[in-house]
Amino acid sequence: MKFGLFFLNFINSTTIQEQSIARMQEITEYVDKLNFEQILVCENHFSDNGVVGAPLTVSGFLLGLTEKIKIGSLNHVITTHHPVRIAEEACLLDQLSEGRFILGFSDCERKDEMHFFNRPEQYQQQLFEECYDIINDALTTGYCNPNGDFYNFPKISVNPHAYTQNGPRKYVTATSCHVVEWAAKKGIPLIFKWDDSNEVKHEYAKRYQAIAGEYGVDLAEIDHQLMILVNYSEDSEKAKEETRAFISDYILAMHPNENFEKKLEEIITENSVGDYMECTTAAKLAMEKCGAKGILLSFESMSDFTHQINAIDIVNDNIKKYHM
Repeated sequence: MKFGLFFLNFINSTTIQEQSIARMQEITEYVDKLNFEQILVCENHFSDNGVVGAPLTVSGFLLGLTEKIKIGSLNHVITTHHPVRIAEEACLLDQLSEGRFILGFSDCERKDEMHFFNRPEQYQQQLFEECYDIINDALTTGYCNPNGDFYNFPKISVNPHAYTQNGPRKYVTATSCHVVEWAAKKGIPLIFKWDDSNEVKHEYAKRYQAIAGEYGVDLAEIDHQLMILVNYSEDSEKAKEETRAFISDYILAMHPNENFEKKLEEIITENSVGDYMECTTAAKLAMEKCGAKGILLSFESMSDFTHQINAIDIVNDNIKKYHM
């Protein structure tokens, strides 16, 4: 089992933009000296549910601050970016970091972003897949020559070519059943979302396994990642109240058709929120539901920076004790 961190970089009444970015930087430098495997940064546009619109730019900065930990994007939205530019940046980061960059990517989850970036919503899945094929060709061969409905141009060299053989490690966020099935056919590991229910994660994992088996994918080589929010406190109610405040605006924006209170309690119950027993029990159950081999943790809902560091230290001690 491998452990890493992810950063949402939400801003709210208690956390301003500068504080969110500064904490991300401080925690990254701190965990680079510990036993965590990777750090992934979330992409978001046009709302307070994340201040990073360019996760590859942030990844480059954080890679420059660190020596050993792998760093990358959590959900770089390839549907709304030009695939060649993504490939160029990914290869450059892979070269500069000597293989420490990770490309976590995603389809677009918001219609307003598709409209803003002038992408055809009715062909979203097709565009997503075409973007990936161009990026993958560039990362694995150094060249691309697409002849599709959205991109069609002569063969070009994407410079620099990747440092890592076959390109940097890639993950795709499990945003829909369509994406999960597509990823299973290609053997691309998933990142399970922290705000999806355990039931949804379980269904995605089962569907992935079934499709991957049909296409001859070796599941032993697939290292799905599971995102978990962490707010640990011996005062369980305090941890839950902090987390409610941290995620409320996000739930309203991203789950508008669900019962707000029910969704709020579901997320708190199924993530690591509360006292030690509640945190560990929830994490184990979530891992069992999706079969992930890697855990990505966010400690951002803990408003006190010292408490975040203490919680990170507890996890690090457990990694040394049980997973090394």
